[in-house]
Amino acid sequence: IQYPFSVETGWRFNRAFKARDHIARLYLTEEERAVGESIRDEYGPFVLIEPWSAHVNLRWPLPYWRELVRTRTDLLFVQHTHSKTDEVIPFAMPVSASFRQACGLLTACQVYMRGESGMLHAAAALGVPSIAIWGGCMDWDVLGDYPTEAGLLNYTAGSPCGKWLPCEHCEESMAGISVQQVSDTLSGVLGEP
Repeated sequence: IQYPFSVETGWRFNRAFKARDHIARLYLTEEERAVGESIRDEYGPFVLIEPWSAHVNLRWPLPYWRELVRTRTDLLFVQHTHSKTDEVIPFAMPVSASFRQACGLLTACQVYMRGESGMLHAAAALGVPSIAIWGGCMDWDVLGDYPTEAGLLNYTAGSPCGKWLPCEHCEESMAGISVQQVSDTLSGVLGEP
């Protein structure tokens, strides 16, 4: 991200930098890994989702999340929640976790799914397959395209806009990524026919 920036101007991106060229390393304790392992051991393989984002322009619509989880009854969805105010997606298992505990969930899941966020960078650091749902706000070429990431990108005119304030362009870009596209990508990442 290029500085300076403000809420009014939004982010501008340094296109010479590629996050995929600087994958971090994370080292978890046995206790942190146990957070995810205990769920996997008790309930079986799971897909970790995080529908909520503090930044409205990075959110795939909640009705789409509901539809995805409702229609993919073949999968167990575990939802990483942050607080009592996060909407729990029906039929998903909510798990409240700190950042490091959420990394423990990552290490045990089959695939991690959400809009652009720091947790996608953590998934890359841990070598966890992820599905990143990119609207028109952030620069996928700078912040995404990790070797373990399947990116769903819907860039419309003006993308990436980098706006912090609620943006119709970003909302339309996210809404243009269908539940079927995400479900098909999920099947592909899981190696389903």
